[in-house]
Amino acid sequence: MRALFLTALALAPALTAGCGDDGGTSPVDGATAPDAGGGDGAPGDCHPETDDARNDATSEPTGATFGGQRVAVCGNVDIDHPAGDLVDRDLYQVTVAPGSPVVVRLSAPLAEEVERLDLLVRDAGGVRAIARVRAGNAVTTLVLPVGEYTLGVEARSAGAVTSFPYRIEMNADTPALRCPPMGGGTIHPEADESASGHRANDVIEVRQQPPLLAAMATNATGDAPDATQEAVTAGSRFAVTGSSANVTTVGDEYRDRDTFSFYTGSTTNQLDLRVAWSGGIADLDVLVFESDKPTDPMGTPTAAVIGEEIVVTSVEPQTQYWLWVGGSNRSTSFPVAYTVYICGREIAASPI
Repeated sequence: MRALFLTALALAPALTAGCGDDGGTSPVDGATAPDAGGGDGAPGDCHPETDDARNDATSEPTGATFGGQRVAVCGNVDIDHPAGDLVDRDLYQVTVAPGSPVVVRLSAPLAEEVERLDLLVRDAGGVRAIARVRAGNAVTTLVLPVGEYTLGVEARSAGAVTSFPYRIEMNADTPALRCPPMGGGTIHPEADESASGHRANDVIEVRQQPPLLAAMATNATGDAPDATQEAVTAGSRFAVTGSSANVTTVGDEYRDRDTFSFYTGSTTNQLDLRVAWSGGIADLDVLVFESDKPTDPMGTPTAAVIGEEIVVTSVEPQTQYWLWVGGSNRSTSFPVAYTVYICGREIAASPI
């Protein structure tokens, strides 16, 4: 199973679950280190940005080596690099040794000053992950081998006028504890698609454009998400069950594609999702989209273990999202039964 590298069509390739209500208490993170929230860290413990004039093209050295302890970078989105809608791009170099699972978070409480703010993780081969800021945060999880990496912040806006600070943190992660498979909670079964040839809820096609992927809406008439009518609140979970059918690809990287709609709760600002499957030799990919924005996926999937994949993404509270599950052409056996576990979380912003 390989991780997916994602982009919207217009984006240049620059690039634990608990139980409870939707109150103000953050659930315990599924990582061995705090997930950059709840007062973790302090403003003075990070590498300060020192080369804004040049770090848009050349990664600014931080001297930091991540070996399981937190690495932090503090910088500023400055309105001084206008190039089309590009407001600012800041790049920082860090070393990972030994290789390990990591969670990388960008905190920017004033991110609404620009139209779009992205967190990027790159290696020598290009972009490993892109995460979009929502509700003041962007987050991605990866498994990084030993090597040199660039942590980037990219701001885009047609009319930004105010600079603002941000903080990037890299922490150790434990993928097995992110929304792990377990019983309980609401389960939404996929609606029967047999009458439509298993094409009723495709909604989105995902096509490979190496080294990234692009998403687009299908042209099928009546193609619509399977409405779960569920809201995932902070500290709660629910699950979606379905089958990736044995159908012929329409030309993208997938055969059957299934899309489900759901909502976030009033304080939910992060989703941890895990898809698990069984039955045959298969590879399923899971993506999250904001409702009615099929060209712009949220977050980058990470392979967890054989037969499972994880997506972690920041989200806006009280917003409709689409869950997308695709049966990859890399699979050799269909149909494949799957379950997607969706965990809602409330993560406090790190101090800036």
